[in-house]
Amino acid sequence: MSSYWTYRAFVLLGIAAALAGCIEPVRGQDVHFAQFHNTPLVVDPALAGSGEGDQRVALAHRQQWTSIGVPFRTQYFSYDLPVLRDRLGGRYIGVGLSAFTDKAGTTGFGDTQGALSVAYALRMGERSTVALGMQAAYGQRSAVLEGMRWDSQYNGAGYDPSLPTNELITNQRRSFMDLAAGLMARGELRNGVSWLAGASSFHLTQPSVDLLSGGGDRLLRRYMAHCEVRIPGQRWTWSPRAMVAQQGGTREILYGAMMHRRIGQDSRFTTDKNSSALHLGCFHRWGDAVIPTLQFEWKRKLVAGLSYDVNIGKLRTQTGFRGGAELSLQWIGMFKDTRVRLPNSKG
Repeated sequence: MSSYWTYRAFVLLGIAAALAGCIEPVRGQDVHFAQFHNTPLVVDPALAGSGEGDQRVALAHRQQWTSIGVPFRTQYFSYDLPVLRDRLGGRYIGVGLSAFTDKAGTTGFGDTQGALSVAYALRMGERSTVALGMQAAYGQRSAVLEGMRWDSQYNGAGYDPSLPTNELITNQRRSFMDLAAGLMARGELRNGVSWLAGASSFHLTQPSVDLLSGGGDRLLRRYMAHCEVRIPGQRWTWSPRAMVAQQGGTREILYGAMMHRRIGQDSRFTTDKNSSALHLGCFHRWGDAVIPTLQFEWKRKLVAGLSYDVNIGKLRTQTGFRGGAELSLQWIGMFKDTRVRLPNSKG
């Protein structure tokens, strides 16, 4: 690994840390994942079709705040692929389907959303690509209000469920349509160092998600920026990553690095790449958590990840430093066998 690229990677993470120092982090309205690199279509619709294979399936499950009550639970699914890549001379149209559910607390309050993402990617020279993506989504915000206790139901001596709630609740479900857009660029240098950077904006229409009459609750626009550098070495490959998300007065800064080492060898006789890898890393969500991360990659086709948020924020005493666990699974598939025999190979 050259000292020049090590320096550049530290500069990248330093910029993210400097931005983080300007804000006080608070949990935003939207879902978030520690393994943001494994949940591409909630980060940037321009990432549709950007996987290494012909198709990609991603799953994630996150469970948070189990130590202080009923936990927040978030599930994510996506399937995406590049189409017409062989016919467009290096360009491609990325298509992706994604869905997530996010439930919080005893009320089951949360969001469910399904989305279609489409990206168009252009080659910029021999080693770079730029993609523009759009996303259309249908969502529903809901809450289960039976069994909830309200201030007006306390009569001075205790709780009386026969008393009226005095809450102007008009809906327990609210459906909405939504739009997002994103831009992504990536490339590879002649020394094997690859990079990716992008920006996106969600909730362009700021849809209403009111459950209360006259509440005026709308989804605020969420702006995101993300980047990654992959630096190969003799034994280990180092991948610094960073993500910044801004929604209203809430900003999330997440940065860190993964390192992986190949287990086994790729074929010496064909272009078949079937080695496995162990990935180790750690991330920091500014002012909130340290996140050790472990991933195992099987034959470049299946990647299983596990991370845990160690809470170092304001709630560390109440939570006992316990934040949330996150599991991810990603499958990368090929439609046809593209292996070819290498020249001058035997066997």
